[in-house]
Amino acid sequence: MKTLIAASMLLISSGFAVAADMTAPVREVVEATAANWTEEAFGNEKEVFSEDRLDRVFSVDFAALYREASKNPAYDLPEGETTGFPFDYDPIARGQDGCPFQNIRVEDDGDGQVTALFNNRACMGDDPAYKQDTVLIFHVQEENGRAVIDDIYPVENGQSGQSIKDELKTIAGQ
Repeated sequence: MKTLIAASMLLISSGFAVAADMTAPVREVVEATAANWTEEAFGNEKEVFSEDRLDRVFSVDFAALYREASKNPAYDLPEGETTGFPFDYDPIARGQDGCPFQNIRVEDDGDGQVTALFNNRACMGDDPAYKQDTVLIFHVQEENGRAVIDDIYPVENGQSGQSIKDELKTIAGQ
């Protein structure tokens, strides 16, 4: 028993680190986006890419690209503003129109890949296309001891689409 206690103490004192939860930043971003697509949030949406969230759940590289792209916002800025939302659609919900998110699942696929699946088109009708899940593949990495999102790839027609970072690079270059 003393050996077990001593071994446990040695592991704790040696700086034994538990691996970061790679799904945590993905869950936060997907749940924040989902909260914006509820009737209660209409007109009171929260910024998914807020400064706080950029610093906490996104990689340094992703955050820098987002900030650079935000200098070329998709919409006119109010007087005195110099940055704004760079996309003309919701890159997580994958559109300008949608429904409250249903059946959200976040799966750690290993090797820094986390897949988020949800249905956010079901209220649009009975067409089979509206029954299909929106699928996003997040590339997650450890940075400064925590899991952060480095890129996001939409899956469209079974194929990985253009990455969000690539979109940000294009927007930043305008």
